[in-house]
Amino acid sequence: MTPQDQLALAQSCLAYKLRPEHLEELYRLANPVYFQHGQELIRHNGTDADLYVILEGHVCILTDDGDKFFDATAGSVVGELAFLDALPRAANALAGGHVYALKFCAADLRKLMCNNKELGFFILANLTRVVCARLRKADEELDKLMDNAHDAWSIHDT
Repeated sequence: MTPQDQLALAQSCLAYKLRPEHLEELYRLANPVYFQHGQELIRHNGTDADLYVILEGHVCILTDDGDKFFDATAGSVVGELAFLDALPRAANALAGGHVYALKFCAADLRKLMCNNKELGFFILANLTRVVCARLRKADEELDKLMDNAHDAWSIHDT
């Protein structure tokens, strides 16, 4: 991993508040991967649980029928739900252009987290922040939709 990759990982949401020795352990697990426009990182209902940190480009997070949830950009984590709960993937993730990312094998990262409880705690806390931020954003979007919805049973004066 290049020094630029190490800096990018250190500035990502996965590495928030990690000590240098913890970052070194993460660096050893990171596998650089490249994706071209439209290439699939994650498939809805897939059974893998690997985690990605986006370093360059953006990844489109989509429903199974192609509706867009959001774009994950540099510094973002993708694949956190399946990593955390070991259930099938909840969405598709497609490269929205050239994407450079670091892939963390779920089994290896979980093993590291079990062997180093302090690091494991920080990783779980950071992934919890990611999930909470996305849930809050979804709540805001749902509230907007509900505010704009009209009751189909009410009678409106025209």
